[in-house]
Amino acid sequence: MMLRIATFALLSGCTLFAGTPVSAQSATAPQRIAVDQLVRALSDSRGDTDEALAQHLAHVELIERLSADRLATLTAALPGDKSKSALLVLADQSALLDPPDEEIVDQPAPDAAATRQMLVNLVAYVNTTLRQLPNLIATRATTSFEDRPAEDSLEATGIVSKSAMPMHVVGTSNAVVTYRDRKEVVDDKGKKQGKIGGLETTGEFGSILSTVLSDALKGKITWGRWEKGNPQIAVFKFAVPAEKSSYHVRFCCVVDGYNSDQTPNLAVFDEKAPYHGEIEFDPKDGSILRMMLEAEMAPRGQVPRSGIAVEYGLREIGGKAVLCPTRSISVLTAHTEQPHGAYSKMSFQGPGKTFLNDVRFVDYRRFGSEMRILADSPEVAKP
Repeated sequence: MMLRIATFALLSGCTLFAGTPVSAQSATAPQRIAVDQLVRALSDSRGDTDEALAQHLAHVELIERLSADRLATLTAALPGDKSKSALLVLADQSALLDPPDEEIVDQPAPDAAATRQMLVNLVAYVNTTLRQLPNLIATRATTSFEDRPAEDSLEATGIVSKSAMPMHVVGTSNAVVTYRDRKEVVDDKGKKQGKIGGLETTGEFGSILSTVLSDALKGKITWGRWEKGNPQIAVFKFAVPAEKSSYHVRFCCVVDGYNSDQTPNLAVFDEKAPYHGEIEFDPKDGSILRMMLEAEMAPRGQVPRSGIAVEYGLREIGGKAVLCPTRSISVLTAHTEQPHGAYSKMSFQGPGKTFLNDVRFVDYRRFGSEMRILADSPEVAKP
């Protein structure tokens, strides 16, 4: 279980990060705070060392979503890499939450006809516009985080006790993604450092949107809210029951019983799951700006939590502005430790381990080659 700051100020004007040093804090749940409290706390903590600020950020939890724009602004004012990494984890863990009230527009919901037209625009965008994406190449930059629950593991030397650790970087990778003829291919031979776990996501260039919208239309899709933006953003909520779902939660690896020699049998977790989420879009043309989904997993199962959020933005490719994925955040909690004695994967309630991937799509360029012919050139350069 995580540590927390011993003193948390509920009164305005007090400092969130004041109090007992982190090393002396008691082992309790992280302090849950709103985005505006985080902003004030970081402002009041200017002058703190990079390491101290990172320690404090590791022991709080947001109850609202921290937007990408606000994350960029707060990150720019932090003193170093450790605190920036801790803030990124804090923001990513809030990706499946609702935004703060200040980002929601207090405006009546559209009437039935307007709602129906927006849904038509949304379907047309996914079925037509997305299919017209140019052939392109991008770099998929992934930073993987994990926490570590306190646990006792059976090793060759005996039982080893491991203390709990908050979320921390365990690996990075840069892979080339090619989108050609409406197919997404990831070249995993790129540069890697550290450990890249079994949590992976694909389909950000269209297939995940097609799957979600198709399922949502067979399930339940309703009006959500208006959000601030330029232009103003519309939000639909959706819920997909298990019998209508095409979404699979896959993870490697979990313990699936024991072999005859008492060694654990590791297996890939693969389960079709019901899910719910939101789609944020431009109501005029249906272009999707953000999609979030959260699987409804068995709370006492091997994988009790799984979700993903994908953000989209304009990028210039071949001289044209194209709406492409810019960021993907995926989170999953699984029971990966090796339990001892009688074991049932549906009832095991040991400590869960959380995996988090922050993916950025950068260096967009058009897939293909270009040739220029210069007429009346006095010289022709040799190739």
